[in-house]
Amino acid sequence: MLDKKQMTSQINTIGRNTKALRDRVQTVLINAAAHAYQHNDPVFFDKLFANASGMNRKKMTAWIHEYGFARIQKDGSFKLNKSAVKDADYESGEQLVEYLTDNAPLWYADEETAAQVKADLDVAARVKSLAAQVANAKNQSRNVKVDCKALREAMLELEAAVTDTADSVDPVGAEPDH
Repeated sequence: MLDKKQMTSQINTIGRNTKALRDRVQTVLINAAAHAYQHNDPVFFDKLFANASGMNRKKMTAWIHEYGFARIQKDGSFKLNKSAVKDADYESGEQLVEYLTDNAPLWYADEETAAQVKADLDVAARVKSLAAQVANAKNQSRNVKVDCKALREAMLELEAAVTDTADSVDPVGAEPDH
C-alpha cells in the first residue's frame, strides 16, 4: 500500500497529466475543426472519440457541435455540418485554428462539481416515483385530483423538456424513451 506521501505524489501527478491530456485534446479538436472546415472531412473527430475512452465525451461533442463543423450521428460517427461550413468565412484552416485557439472555450470548461454530479436528475426515476404515489394514494386515503386536459398538457411539456435536454447532452443521439 502506498503511504500518505506517495499517495499525494500520485494524485498530484494525475492532476498534471489530466491537464496536459485535456490540453492536447483541445489542440486536436481545434485542428480537427480546421480539417473538417477546409477539407469537408470530420474523420478526425471519429478517431479522437474512439480514443477518448474515460474522458467526458458529452463535453467534447458539445464543443464539436458548436465549433467543429460536425454533428454526431446515431451510430456515433460524425458528419460534416455543411451549413456551418457554408456560413463560416475563414480564408483557410490555419486562420480557423488561430481563431479557435484565441476564442473558443476549452472543451472541458464548466465541468460539474461533485455536488452537481450527485444532483443529476433521473427523469425516469422521478416519473416512476410519481406513478407509485398515485397508485398508493388509495391505500393512504388520499384524494387524487385528475384534470385530464391539464395532465395531457403537463405530459407534453415534460416530453418537450426531456427531448430538448436529451438532444443537448446526449452525444450518441439516442432518442428518449417515450
